Amino acid sequence: MSGPRRLPAPPAGFGVELDAAEPASFRFAGRQHTGCYGDTLASGLLAAGVPVWSTSPRLGRPRGPMGLGVDDAALLTVGGDSGAWSAAAADEIVLREAMSARRAVAAGADPAGLAGGRALLPAVRRLTEALRRSLPLPAPRLAATRPPPPARRETCDLVVIGAGLAGLAAAAAARAAGLDVRVVEASRRAGGVADLFDGQIDGLSLKVWTDAEAAALGGALALNSTAISIGADGAVTVVERTDASRPSEIAVRALSPGAIVLATGYRERPLIFADNDRPGVVLSCAARALLRRQAIAPGERVVVATTSDDGYRTAIDLRRAGVEVGLVLDARDNPQGPAVDLAKALGVPLSLFSVVTGVEYDPARGGLCEVRAQNRFGEGVSAGARTLEADALVVSGGFAPRDELARRCGLTEAEGLFVAHTGPDAADAVAGGWAAGAAAARRLGAEPTAAAPNVDAARDEPDDGVAGYLERLDPARAGTAFVDIGADVTAADVYAAAEAAVTPGPGALARRLGLGGGLDGGRLSADLPARLFATIGAGRPPAPSPGRPTVGLLAARATAPFKADRA
Repeated sequence: MSGPRRLPAPPAGFGVELDAAEPASFRFAGRQHTGCYGDTLASGLLAAGVPVWSTSPRLGRPRGPMGLGVDDAALLTVGGDSGAWSAAAADEIVLREAMSARRAVAAGADPAGLAGGRALLPAVRRLTEALRRSLPLPAPRLAATRPPPPARRETCDLVVIGAGLAGLAAAAAARAAGLDVRVVEASRRAGGVADLFDGQIDGLSLKVWTDAEAAALGGALALNSTAISIGADGAVTVVERTDASRPSEIAVRALSPGAIVLATGYRERPLIFADNDRPGVVLSCAARALLRRQAIAPGERVVVATTSDDGYRTAIDLRRAGVEVGLVLDARDNPQGPAVDLAKALGVPLSLFSVVTGVEYDPARGGLCEVRAQNRFGEGVSAGARTLEADALVVSGGFAPRDELARRCGLTEAEGLFVAHTGPDAADAVAGGWAAGAAAARRLGAEPTAAAPNVDAARDEPDDGVAGYLERLDPARAGTAFVDIGADVTAADVYAAAEAAVTPGPGALARRLGLGGGLDGGRLSADLPARLFATIGAGRPPAPSPGRPTVGLLAARATAPFKADRA
C-alpha cells in the first residue's frame, strides 16, 4: 500500500479541476517535485508522495493534511514569505510553475530535531513527548517589523460573511430587496463545498447555481477575505489577502453596514481516538474534495469511520473511482437515507454500531498501516475488537457550526446580526440563508421581490455517535487522543488540567491547556473540546479563533480613511 496517490485514469466526475497534460514543477522543503496545472499545493504534494508536511508545535509529531481549506492545521508558507498571515492552508494555494514552499511552524517546535520522520525507540519517544508536554507552547515566530497594511472604511446596507450556499442565498435575497450588499469569504473559492454534494437549485446543479450567484455579485464579492471580528457597534473588520503568491500581503477593510448576515456554515468534526492526528487520517469532505477536484485518492485501501451520512458519500466516490473501501464503520445502529442505500447497493461493506479505537502508524512511510476497531458496546469478547489493514482512514464526526464570530461578538437580531445556521444540508443552508437575508432586508425597510430558491437535495439523518467515541476512549490511550490537534492538546491533558485546576471555569481551563494556540486557532478540531468538557462537567470552552488580529491590523483599522466605494 502506498498512501495518497493520483488516479491514473480518473473516471468522469473526478479530477475536474486538473489539467493532467500540463505539468508544473515546484519545490517543497528544498526538494523538487512535479504536479499539474489545476493542482493546489496540497494535491501536488500528495500526488508527489509527500504525506507529511510538518511537525506539531509542542510534541513534534508528524502531521499531514486532515481538513479542508482554511480549517486545516498543517499550514505552509510560500517562498520567502513571512509575517503573521504568511501561513496558509495548502488547499488554498494554487500550484504555480517554479513555486517553492516550506512548512509553517511556531518557533521552537521540535528544537532537538527529534521528529522530522525519524523512527524513535518507544522509550525515547515517550520520554521526548513527556518533556515536550511539560513545556509551554512555543512563542509564535515573529516577523520583522513592517508598516501597518493599507486600510479603508466602507459603508453599505448589508455585509454577508461567508459565500457558501447560505451566504449566496442571503445575498440573493438582499439584492432582490434592492440592498447594497458586500460578501466576504475567507476561502479562495465561492460556493463552499457545493461541488461535493449532489442536488439541484432551481433546476441547476449546486455548483452551477453557486457559480452563477457568485458571478452576479461581481465586485461585491471579496474572496480570500477573512472577517476576524464584529464590534459592539456592528463594524466588521476584514483582512483581505491581496497577493496569491504572498499570503502575508494583506489589506484591512472596516465595514460599517446597516445589518450583518453570518453565513459561515459548518465544519466537519474529527473523531477522537488514539493517534487521531496521524498522517493518513483525513476528514470525509477533504478526501472527497481531493478526489473530485484533483483526482487524489487518500490511499489504496481505505477504511471509513463515520457518525453521519457524509462518510457514505465519500465511500461511494471512492468505490466509483476504483479505490478499495475495506469497511465503513458507523457508530449508529440503524442509519437510513439515500447515501446509505446507495453505498449498500454498490457493495460497500458496512459494520454498524462500530467505532475506531486507534491506528497504527508507519513512520518510515509516513502513513497508516492498520486501523483498530470494536463494537460501540460490550466488553471482552463481546466488544468484537478487530484490526483492519488500511493505508488511509476517512473520518466524519458530523458537522459543527462555525459560530465563533457570533459567540465572540454577542450581538443579536435586535442589534442587526442575523445568523444563517439552520443545518448543514443544502436545503437547510439555502433556506436559512434566504431567510436571514430577507430578515435583514426587513430590518432596513425593504422586502425581497423574488421567491426563495427551490432546492431539490437529499437530507441527512441527524449526526449521532460522537458520544460513543468518548465512551470508548481508553484512558491508557488518552494521551494520544487529540481534542485540539493544532495545539497538541489531548484528552489526557484535559482530564489532568481539570483535576489540578485552581481557578474554576471553562475559560481558565482552556487557557491552562492552551486551547486554540495552534496555527489553526482551534478550527480544525471544531467542537471536540466542548464535547469533552461537557462529559466532565467543565462547562463550554471559548470558541475557536476566527483569525489572527495583530497590533499592525488594529493600528490600520484605527487609522483607515473613509472610502464610500460601491460595488
